[in-house]
Parts: sequence; C-alpha cells; structure tokens
Amino acid sequence: MKNIPFIVILRARFTFLLLILFVYSSFNSTAIAEKGKPVFQYTVSMPEPASHYYHMELSCTGWTEDTIDFKLPNWMPGYYQLMYYSRDIENISAWDENGKKISLNKINDNTWNISGIRNTPFILTYDVKTSRQFVANSYLDSTHAYIVPENNFLYIAGFLNTPVSVKIIKNKPWSTIATGLEIVPGIPDEFTASDFDILYDCPILIGNLEELPSFKVNGVDHRFIGYDMGNFDKSLFMENLKKVVEAAVAIFGDVPY
Repeated sequence: MKNIPFIVILRARFTFLLLILFVYSSFNSTAIAEKGKPVFQYTVSMPEPASHYYHMELSCTGWTEDTIDFKLPNWMPGYYQLMYYSRDIENISAWDENGKKISLNKINDNTWNISGIRNTPFILTYDVKTSRQFVANSYLDSTHAYIVPENNFLYIAGFLNTPVSVKIIKNKPWSTIATGLEIVPGIPDEFTASDFDILYDCPILIGNLEELPSFKVNGVDHRFIGYDMGNFDKSLFMENLKKVVEAAVAIFGDVPY
C-alpha cells in the first residue's frame, strides 16, 4: 500500500475545514513521465473569483495515438452520491501548439473526444462553474477557493495511472494553499500526484488560512488547516481530535497514511 496523505473534509455553517494528515511519501510522485509515456500538466487559475468560475488548462505532450477521450468523474470518494460534475463544465476547447483549434466532440454526458492529435502537443481549456457551497462541490468566491478534484480535473480514459502535475495560480491577496498533494521542490504553488486516483483523493483549499497546533500519533504529524473557523476552544478541539485519531489507529493497528 502506498503511503499517501489522508484527508478528511469537514463542513460547519458553510465553512470548509481541511484535516490534512501529512507524511513524507516513500515514493517519488512527480509528474515526469517515463520514457514513451505522455505528460499531463494542469494549470488552475481564478482570474475573477467573485464570478465563481475556475479556469482550467491541461497541457499534454507525448501522446502517440490519433484520438483521446477525456472524462470527468460523477462522484467523489467519501461522498457516495452521484454529483454529475460534468454539468459544471463550460467553454471547453482544444488547441495545438501553434494555436490552431483541434476537433473536440462531446460523446456522452461526461466524456469529450479529441481527434487528429497523433504525436502533437496540445492544450485543453475549459471553465468550471461553482454555484453551491458544499463539501462535495468545488466552490470559489472573493474570499477563498475550495477544489474538489473530481469536480475540476478531467482524466484520460485508460490512463488513470499516469502522473499528473497541478499548478495553482491563486488570487494575489491569498497567502496559503492546503492540500495533500506533494509539493514540487523549488517551484511555488506547484504540486504532483503519482496518478489521478491520488489527485482525486486530495482536495485543495486556498485563501488566508489558519493552522491549529499540530500533534503526532505513532510518530506521524497531523495538521488541521481551515478557512474562517470562527471562535472556539481550538486547543481543546485538537486534544479531542488526537484522542479520536489514537482510537482509530488502535483499531487498525497502524497509521496507513
């Protein structure tokens, strides 16, 4: 089993909190593809946060087939209800490296096909509309950004095991990005996942965030980072949270993240 960060999302009074349990992975989850494999690199921007729209850009190189199918999940792990995230996708287009538009067709509710791209680097762009502030939906406004990866990131059919990188262009007044994704050393606000499954297990919270005092269980750091948490006894909260984690670890026998 891979040692990956484990994340729990909590919601209270429209405030999203991230409980991020960080460990250093025993593997190198970079988005540098193996020889002969394609490279997928995402850039997420939010030029007008008050509009509630994310702008997504996926750059792909090393694709050797003539066609490619992009898909969006219909649900997220931990919240087992059909969410139909593809309904939030707007203005989707594809371009080659010279800026020439590439043929793109929607073939079902959550799948888009691009053709004529054999050995051709290309860029896929689209917008994600966010209209509901809810734990299983991405949300963006003038105060913070919350990304449910299943809501934002298209994956490539048959290539879930491919590494992927994510560059976040955050709103300038915002200071912090909290996520379980692995940080790319020396490159601000850029992260990697060894595959799309791990990407989908790592929500992203962006804004002027607050971090509570961390604690260790079995030598593993546990950190709680949130946005607009409000007033409560934060030391007592973390003491109680540590007890919950210790009880869970006692049942499982180890810390599997």
